[in-house]
Amino acid sequence: MPTFVFVLSLLAHLYNWMEFPMNLETERLFMRPIRPWDADAVHRLHCDPLVVKWTEGIPPTRKISHAWLSRHLHEWETYGYGFWMVYEREDNGDLRFVGLSGLRRFGENDIQTGCFLFGARCGQGLGPESLKAVIEFAFATQSIDRLVSLVRPTNIRALRTRTPMGYSYLGPVVVNGTSYQFFELRRPLQ
Repeated sequence: MPTFVFVLSLLAHLYNWMEFPMNLETERLFMRPIRPWDADAVHRLHCDPLVVKWTEGIPPTRKISHAWLSRHLHEWETYGYGFWMVYEREDNGDLRFVGLSGLRRFGENDIQTGCFLFGARCGQGLGPESLKAVIEFAFATQSIDRLVSLVRPTNIRALRTRTPMGYSYLGPVVVNGTSYQFFELRRPLQ
């Protein structure tokens, strides 16, 4: 996509962000919807060695990161959900960008949860903490019976978090040529 068209697309999305003040907060985290001006931060995250390991296996170009950002901006605009920028609260009150957590369309009827953290912030419970807020948002705002999660079989840390979060393992699945472990989380009974 030519740079000019991309910039115009981002500016168009900017005006729609006033309609989506869906910030999420947890004890340690502040999360806000991803915005067009987050392109540099998203690209840095995509180039983190641990994120690269669990996604495509090679660091993305800026063009690929911009395409990813554009897809997720489109999801916010189209469906009213997407990915949040995840910030960890520091002791001095500052916020530190630690990753992304959110929702994306999966097939015709499902919504997938996902979380990407900088490798230095993994293993501290931030991923499950962010996903818990995302899951609560999804079940509160979407008329769905379940959420799904895809985890690469070698991502042991992520696999260990799914069952304690309430997900049920459904088995292996191949999506776009990549093998995953497939989980579902059913809407809690009222």
